[in-house]
Amino acid sequence: MRPLFNKESLWVYPIYASIGGGFGYWLMGVESRQFQMLSDRRDSLLEKRARREQREQEAAAAAAE
Repeated sequence: MRPLFNKESLWVYPIYASIGGGFGYWLMGVESRQFQMLSDRRDSLLEKRARREQREQEAAAAAAE
């Protein structure tokens, strides 16, 4: 029966594993930066909405007087 792994080519597998691990590590960094950017954008939009509502309420109160 023929062996699945050739002894002369076993040195390649750690290289493939390190390349895959490096790519996964880089991708985790991309994901964390993207989540941070999205949460910052969400917070700024919520603050913008709150300021707009406050301005509209002040304008409505000024118009009612």
